[in-house]
Amino acid sequence: MVARVYGRDMMMPAEHPLPIILATIPQYNRPIALAMEAISATVATGDALTLIDVGANIGDTIAIVEQRMPGRCSFLCIEPEAEINELSRLNNKGNYRVQVEEEFIGEDEGAVVWLQDDGRANPSTKKESETGGEKRSGSGCLKRLDTVALPFAKLQGSVSLIKVDTEGYDFKVLRSGPELLARYKPAIFLEWYPKLLVGLKEEVWEGFDYLETFGYHHFVFFTNEGDFYCSASRPNRLFFRSLASVTARIIPYFDVFVSTSESLCSELIERSITQEFVAEAGPRPGRAMPGLYESF
Repeated sequence: MVARVYGRDMMMPAEHPLPIILATIPQYNRPIALAMEAISATVATGDALTLIDVGANIGDTIAIVEQRMPGRCSFLCIEPEAEINELSRLNNKGNYRVQVEEEFIGEDEGAVVWLQDDGRANPSTKKESETGGEKRSGSGCLKRLDTVALPFAKLQGSVSLIKVDTEGYDFKVLRSGPELLARYKPAIFLEWYPKLLVGLKEEVWEGFDYLETFGYHHFVFFTNEGDFYCSASRPNRLFFRSLASVTARIIPYFDVFVSTSESLCSELIERSITQEFVAEAGPRPGRAMPGLYESF
């Protein structure tokens, strides 16, 4: 089907939840666009802006960034599901700044993996050993993020932001890109879903510990509905455990902006708070809870 989102007509599977989500939560996905605006505001005029999108789905991240910053950014979109990947290509046909790749990304390069179909056009990658009778929609082999994305990064000369949304596998994706992280120090935007991490036998703070080894000490947290929640610099494990407890009761997951630059995080927070007050004319339908404008 075709639906109008972010000011453009986009092709998507009939079961895709995005149009309904945006109808009730219009600020959904806004933090990723604000993140790119914050990055743009902190780099030299004319510097290239580049975004690597792992779990790109139909290309909705491109759509919202292009709506707010038309023509400013180059994109590498990585999506393993063949049908959804083709829709991403079609939705960005004619945009020479968009490169779309159909790949499974993860640590164990060469491992056989398959897609678990969730019925909402948002499948997750599973290893061949992870079976349980679930409906499968495709299979292939893992490639490391460095393998797939380094050629793009070298061609562009920079990486401004890596966005990862892979249903609990976000840190596994990032651990497959150490050269990208070490060489380019891009900002990172990921989905932190503690319940899924526990299911994968990972500690909820483990991925953040890894990122800190590359100098990523500054974090901005958004609710699953796109509201600013809190920020932290050099947090300890108790901080992550306490936020994880929130996801067990109120907010299912957080979107997290991670940077080596405290000033960049401050820029993003300022833009997020400003947007909140501009947008707030009363309670929004479907909203779980208000954002908490505070830092830890």
